[in-house]
Amino acid sequence: MADDGTEMQSFDWRRRVQLLEILRSFRMAVHPANLMLCFLGLALSFGAAVVVDQLPYVGHTSEKVYGATFFEHTYRIATTTLWGDWSFPYVAGKTWDDFLTFLMGPVSAARDCVTLAVAYWQRTPWFALVNTILTLGIWALVGGAVTRMAAVRVAREESVPMKRALWFAASKWPSTVSSPLIPFGVLVFLALIVGLLTGLPLMIPYVGEWMVGLLLFVALMMGVVLALVFIGGAFSVGLQWPTIAAEGSDSFDAISRSISYISSRPWKYLFATLFSVIYGCATFILVKFVAFLTLRITHESISVFSWGGDDTTDKIARLWEEPTLSMPWPEMGFEQFWSEATAAYVFLFWAWVVLGVMMAFLASFFLCSQTVIYFMMRKSVDATDMEEVYMEEADEEELPLGGMGEASGDQAEAPAGEPAPESDTGGTGDAVEGGPDAATDEGLSE
Repeated sequence: MADDGTEMQSFDWRRRVQLLEILRSFRMAVHPANLMLCFLGLALSFGAAVVVDQLPYVGHTSEKVYGATFFEHTYRIATTTLWGDWSFPYVAGKTWDDFLTFLMGPVSAARDCVTLAVAYWQRTPWFALVNTILTLGIWALVGGAVTRMAAVRVAREESVPMKRALWFAASKWPSTVSSPLIPFGVLVFLALIVGLLTGLPLMIPYVGEWMVGLLLFVALMMGVVLALVFIGGAFSVGLQWPTIAAEGSDSFDAISRSISYISSRPWKYLFATLFSVIYGCATFILVKFVAFLTLRITHESISVFSWGGDDTTDKIARLWEEPTLSMPWPEMGFEQFWSEATAAYVFLFWAWVVLGVMMAFLASFFLCSQTVIYFMMRKSVDATDMEEVYMEEADEEELPLGGMGEASGDQAEAPAGEPAPESDTGGTGDAVEGGPDAATDEGLSE
């Protein structure tokens, strides 16, 4: 029979099933520091793009891209595609297909953003170039800080102050900016070489088409290389900033590690990324519902506790339309008095702040989940413990040797003219009170 003192060992599912480590991403993503940084990143990048869209020769994209401004396109994606049509199975005649469409709202929004970015690059390249530079510069700082806080949290279950994280991100800013650009820079360089070697001979009359046709296999081999560079660069982007945050390394190490881990364990990375996407979409439903309750409860509280009768209630309705689950975001254009037209924009601004925090969760969740996936891939490929993370000297905890040093200092030589301190424990070297003569006198007297 087993001893009564034997304790049952609890089964750590998170350590046994490594995929469950991704469940920690939600708790890190909703951290106020991460949400604040991602909100500021969204606000700065979105505001910069709106300003650039007003510049001559660079902006005024509504004439070339789907007949709408940059603000109108992004607002539609945020309030319509991202919010989605609330659908749950067997509720109001909804089916599982409707629910899956609603669940994958963030994926649909990401797809629309990519489509819109491609359209801007094709039709207004200068606008796309300027905004890419600004957005990458802003998010290199924000992403570096968020992944740094997430990396220390994953490894040590400790929190890094936002100030320290921003300082780390600023010191690594050149690496975080250049790491996504280097693979695509190599892609563009190789593509130009292929175009140069095939385009120039093609211009030779009568002979050029035969030369290019016979040597087309060389261009196809280079095309395979270009395709691999594109795939490696596109898939490794998510792991590059977590690599810099966890290892304290540079852009070249981030690129080599991320591509090496993905090529060594491609299915593990794909399954982990797919699991994080599904988990992020599911938790985003909760975030959206909290955002709706925030707006609805605030609106109802103002309506109920605004004294003055029906006139006051009508005034609140004119300033801020009642949020509904289908569309909680207020729309401008309804009839207002002269003083209300300006005040309504203030109400609209605060509603957009709630919308921005909701969108910041998605950015924070992506960065945190990719950080967790990096630690999982590193452990699987390099057999490196999850607890290992790069720490700066200022971040290292002080070793618990201060008390020992003080205790040893007390036992040091006493200054001249002062007796040495007595020891609490007796020993062979302890002095007898009164000295050796006193001990001899006591023995004779006995």
